[in-house]
Amino acid sequence: MKHLFKILTLFVVAFFVASCEKDEDQAVLQNPSASNLKADKTNLVLIKDNEAQTAITFDWKSPDYGVAVAQKNQLQIAVKGTNFASPKNVDLADGTVKVSYTVAEFNNMMLDAGLAPGLATNIEVRLSSKLGSYDAIKSNILTISATPYMTAYPSFYIVGDASAVGWDAATSQLLYKKDNLSTIYTYLENGKTFRFLGQQDWGPTNYSLDATGMNAGNKYFKTWSANLAASTPENIQFNGATGMYKVVIDADATVKSITVSASSVNNWNPANVYLVGTVNGWNAGTAIPMTSLGNGKFEYTVALPAASEFKFLGQQSWGDLDWGNITADGNTGYLGPKGSNGNIKFDGTGGNYKISVNVKMGTYKIQPL
Repeated sequence: MKHLFKILTLFVVAFFVASCEKDEDQAVLQNPSASNLKADKTNLVLIKDNEAQTAITFDWKSPDYGVAVAQKNQLQIAVKGTNFASPKNVDLADGTVKVSYTVAEFNNMMLDAGLAPGLATNIEVRLSSKLGSYDAIKSNILTISATPYMTAYPSFYIVGDASAVGWDAATSQLLYKKDNLSTIYTYLENGKTFRFLGQQDWGPTNYSLDATGMNAGNKYFKTWSANLAASTPENIQFNGATGMYKVVIDADATVKSITVSASSVNNWNPANVYLVGTVNGWNAGTAIPMTSLGNGKFEYTVALPAASEFKFLGQQSWGDLDWGNITADGNTGYLGPKGSNGNIKFDGTGGNYKISVNVKMGTYKIQPL
C-alpha cells in the first residue's frame, strides 16, 4: 500500500511539473518580438522586355518567440485600401530572411493580386509569420506603387476522370479561346475530379482553384461556380449531375474565374447524327445519316464544294438535337448546341472530305482524303 501511495505521489508531482513547464513555454511563445519587413523599391513600372531582370527584393526579421522554432512565413499582397480582405499569399522558404523576384515573377503576383495591366496601383505588402496553432504575427505594412503589363492569355487543356478524356495528359482537351475567354461544351461526370493544363503534358503549367490546401503552383481560379470544389492538393471536384456542360474560363487578370453550367443539349451519345446543309439543300427531312463509331462519335465522307455550310442534327427534322459551330458561324472545330451555335462554314475545293464529330467532347474535324 505504501508503494502504491509513493507511485501516485510521484505521478501527481510529475504532472504539476510538466504543467508548469508547458505554462512557462506558452508564456514565452505568446510574447514574440515584432516582425519587420523592408523592400528595396517603392515604385515599380514592370516592362515585359525586362522579364529576366530582378524587379524587387524583400528582406525581413521574423518574430522572435524566445526559443528556436520553425515558422511558416508568407508575403501577403493586396490592393491598398482593401485591408487585406483577399490577399495574394506567397509562401516563403523556411529559414529564409530575404527573397528577390524577377520582373516576370512579380508581374504575375501583381496580376494575381487583382491589379489592372498598364495602370499604376498602390499595393500593400506585409509579412505573415505563423507558429503552429498560434495566431499569425503580422509585420509592418509597406506601400508600393506597381504598374504590371499584360501577358498573353493562357490556353487551357482539360484533363481528369471527370472529363471525356480521362487522365492522359497527351490527349487533354484544348478549350476554344477567344480573347480572355476559353469555352467548351463537354461531358463531366459527377463526383470525379479534373484540372487544367497549360499544355498537353503534365508540366510545366497546371491550373486549379486558388483554395486552402492546394499546391501553390496549381492555384489560379479566384472564383468558381457552386458545382465545383477543391480536391486538394491539385484537382477540382465536379459535384453536378453527370452530363453535358458549358465550361467558361475568364482569364482576365482581374477575374480568373471558371463557370460550369448545364448545356442546352444534354445528350452526349445520341443514337443518330445527321448532316444537313448546302450538301442537301438544307432539307432536314433528307438529312444525311452519319456512321456511328460509338461513345458520341460519328463520321461521314462527302464532296464539299466551295462555300459549303452545314450543321449536325440528332433527328431528321429541326428538333432539339442540333449542333453547329460554337457561338456563331465559322470553322473553329468546336461544337455549340442549339441556341448557342451557327453554321459550320468551309471553303471546300471540290475534293472528298471526312467530317468527324465528337458530341461528347464538343468537337468536330474536316479532313481532306
